[in-house]
Amino acid sequence: MRTLSVAVSRRHDTVVLHPRGDVDHDSAPVLTGVLEELEQPWRGLAVDLTGVPFMDSAGLHALLSLERGCRERGVPLTLTGVGEQPGRLLELVGLAEFFTVAR
Repeated sequence: MRTLSVAVSRRHDTVVLHPRGDVDHDSAPVLTGVLEELEQPWRGLAVDLTGVPFMDSAGLHALLSLERGCRERGVPLTLTGVGEQPGRLLELVGLAEFFTVAR
């Protein structure tokens, strides 16, 4: 298990989350908790999964929670840097088309 950390950067009016480590049952709340701490204004959220080698169902739930939070705020969510294992998981559970994924 790798401890999860989440760095935050901004690209114009989009906030970019950069999680590093596994997103699993123990660490998923770290990722979802960042959304509540973001300072306004921001008009979009991107989650760069480049540093996420492993994600389980709790990680998927965290992404769905972020998507719901963005939808409630009226801003788009984009996933970037989706690696092999997280990408397979998104496809396996039928969420690959649900999320906007930038390649």
